[in-house]
Amino acid sequence: MIENINSESYECCIIGAGPAGLGAAYELVKNGVTDILIIDKNKRVGGLARTDILGETRFDIGPHRFFTKNKEIDKIWHDTLGSNFQPVSRLTRIYYKNKYFNYPIKPANVLMNLGPVDSLNATLSFFSSQISKKNTPITFEDWIIQKFGHKLYETFFKVYTEKVWGIPCNRIGAEWAIQRIKGLDALEVLKNALFKDRKKKIKTLVEEFDFPVLGVGQMYEAMCDKLVSQGAELMIESKVFRFNRHDNVIESIDVLRADGKEIKINAKQFFSSVPLAHYFGMLNPAESGLILDSAGMLKYRAHITVGLLIGRSEVFPDQWIYVHSPDVQIARIANYKNFSKAMVKDENTTTLSVEYFVFTYDNLWSETDKFLSDMAINELEKMHLVERREVINTWVVREAEAYPIYYLGFPDHYDVLKSRIDQFVNFYSIGRAGMHKYNNQDHSLISGILAARNYLKLPGFPFRLWDINVDAEYQENAQRTHE
Repeated sequence: MIENINSESYECCIIGAGPAGLGAAYELVKNGVTDILIIDKNKRVGGLARTDILGETRFDIGPHRFFTKNKEIDKIWHDTLGSNFQPVSRLTRIYYKNKYFNYPIKPANVLMNLGPVDSLNATLSFFSSQISKKNTPITFEDWIIQKFGHKLYETFFKVYTEKVWGIPCNRIGAEWAIQRIKGLDALEVLKNALFKDRKKKIKTLVEEFDFPVLGVGQMYEAMCDKLVSQGAELMIESKVFRFNRHDNVIESIDVLRADGKEIKINAKQFFSSVPLAHYFGMLNPAESGLILDSAGMLKYRAHITVGLLIGRSEVFPDQWIYVHSPDVQIARIANYKNFSKAMVKDENTTTLSVEYFVFTYDNLWSETDKFLSDMAINELEKMHLVERREVINTWVVREAEAYPIYYLGFPDHYDVLKSRIDQFVNFYSIGRAGMHKYNNQDHSLISGILAARNYLKLPGFPFRLWDINVDAEYQENAQRTHE
């Protein structure tokens, strides 16, 4: 850890010890640059992909899985953890109208759960969407209805999507659907379900993924430990609150440490996963009104995780369940024991996470941990999953800028900020928050790696970071390369 000093200088400073920040550090160290400081606000590395520990219980900040078509990233993951990185057979379902639908969908299961009337409506709605004239979709709602029809949109997309994003589907840009679920075509889903074509996997429907034995954070803890052993320094529980610049050069940053002391960090190059909107508000001197106005138009969805230790060896067989029911506010439930049995020490217990998505100005965000825990237990009881008497312990984790929102009209403001970022000569925005892109772990990791390669001017330089994941090629459009 860094010593008690007021100011220090490094060749490279990395803000954020999540996949993007550690990816940048990995590439720098790999190429001989070890004069690095990595700063993170949390006490554990991994960012949103971290594993927290309460007593002898391990839990992630929402469910994560490792799957990528990028062979380089896949190799990094396997080289980092080796035998502690194991395949998991996926089981996920959708909870809707008190019934569970398999996901990936299975036609017989859908027909049985929907019943004859709704099944007929869904079928007619789907075929109507296929023969209708196709206009360029503007909204998420437009895009899904064109692909699946109105009935399936209402059943499998609308409620859950609006829980997560907090705005109607007709106010969410089609960019989000195109980026995340391009290729999820109903005909292909049915074809995959009926004929099991393993050579062509639907992008969001991978049935096997890899996972660290001790939780998602084990990957990034191991990666960080190796970086530190090779000379990089780590400063945790510390928050950057100011970027000091001269024209288009970031000269230093001001950091508030865990002990309450401020420290100034000078560096030749900065890599940052600070939320893009907040970065512009931290610049000193301040940016122009146009830039600040555009930054103010970027919106984030906050995330509340209620963790529960349950006194039962088995609760449900899924790794996670999407909750499409409007009767509860829960959006998703994860069962970490079904990712890895090592997530709990006592085999007679199970660790769950219940997820809520809010804005930071919502009342739910500022409620007490007890209120949120009671709410989660009540809703789990309503779903007939858990009884209150079985709950041994609960805990709450809040993340303010978890999901960047793709609302209608946001690209205009986003383009202004991307252009401005590109004008800084020694600064890269990386990762989900830093790039304001709903990236997965592999996308975030490669953003850090390519940013480091740009700094080092390695072959292929310059890499266009903003193009990562922009081609809508979702991370799961591939077979696992390690069997």
